[in-house]
Amino acid sequence: MGSLVGDDDPYIGSFLELFNLRFGIEQTSAEHTFGGITEMAALQKEFEIFKVGRPFVESAKLLGLGGLQNNRAKNRWFALLTWLQKIPSDDPGEYGDPRIVKALIANLVPGGAQLPCFMTAHDSRKGLGLKVVVSVGQPIFYIPRDHLTISLPMAPDVPK
Repeated sequence: MGSLVGDDDPYIGSFLELFNLRFGIEQTSAEHTFGGITEMAALQKEFEIFKVGRPFVESAKLLGLGGLQNNRAKNRWFALLTWLQKIPSDDPGEYGDPRIVKALIANLVPGGAQLPCFMTAHDSRKGLGLKVVVSVGQPIFYIPRDHLTISLPMAPDVPK
């Protein structure tokens, strides 16, 4: 991600993976059914982790989505998530950060879709451009299940 994450770019995949595991499909064995998106929906109901007006980065910090191994990489990742407050989304007139928060709230609310979530990245120099994109679909070809997909714009160098 160039200027935001710098030398720690190799960690981006692991940060995305932390989100994808936390918000993913639950385990299917009987003793491990509480986890993934089911657990996140319960935590959202109990603690309102995601709230309109609260930046996504603050909720990510609370959930430990910056990892435990490398403080510099974690802080740079959180800087990237903070940057999402300044860039547009696929919803005209809404910035990337509140777009993510509102999508997660709508997905996790009791009676909501409660789809597993998948965070990925796209090349902001092409196609989708410099914006956060939120959609529903099957981002993992070998898992035939819809996900709420959040795609972050990334490139070797980004505007601050």
